[in-house]
Amino acid sequence: MSNAPADAVSDHGLLLVGHGTREAIGIREFHETARLVARLRDDQPVEGCLLEFAEPSIAVGFRTLASRGVRRVTVAPVLLFAAGHAERDIPQAVAAVAAEFPSIVVEQCAHLGCHEALLALSQIRYQEAIAGRPITDKTALVLVGRGSHHAGATAEMHEFVRRRVALTPVDEVRTAFVAMAEPPLEQVLADLAGNDCTRVIVQPHLLFGGVLLDRIAATVADFAGRHRGCEWVVASHLGTHALLAQAIASRAAR
Repeated sequence: MSNAPADAVSDHGLLLVGHGTREAIGIREFHETARLVARLRDDQPVEGCLLEFAEPSIAVGFRTLASRGVRRVTVAPVLLFAAGHAERDIPQAVAAVAAEFPSIVVEQCAHLGCHEALLALSQIRYQEAIAGRPITDKTALVLVGRGSHHAGATAEMHEFVRRRVALTPVDEVRTAFVAMAEPPLEQVLADLAGNDCTRVIVQPHLLFGGVLLDRIAATVADFAGRHRGCEWVVASHLGTHALLAQAIASRAAR
């Protein structure tokens, strides 16, 4: 990912590491985001790579930076929350290839978490979902994450939702998960279907497209078919956006 003339680039490289997916849309959105970050960091080498399921691998990305003459690499996990991938899998994969280049200094920055730019982007996706829709009596917002067995990741998702409440003027806000954490999306939607909500906005708190988005959409469609007295809306996931690129670049700068 060449983002500046060789003689204008520093010897400090940035390695963006995404989770990876078998879905073409998710791979495309990751690489589009990596290009946006490269434009923000046009004074240094930037390479995007993926932990699993797709190419380029972490080893390929790191070796590409090494071939560009870097002496220092900042590894930026393009992940929403800290869990096994950020704490174990990425560092292990980086360490394995970095051993080939003992003169290169390696550091890893923080995951994205509750970065202010992500809060702003999440609010934008909500506003896009309700744009042009009439005012209703009672609106509920469900922010749904992937879910994790990692207690810290679950807690951070709840904290993200808590901060979003201040930005989102709705009658009710719920947190839900697709898997591996409580409460599951189906339970939250069933609860809302039993009260007097007239509109439920389900917003996937996911970075890129993939099978989880399809699963969320199918779940909401099922509830919409069985509970027609309420309007059910699925908002867009975070996706490629300048604010996401800014959040990644900001984390890497620390």
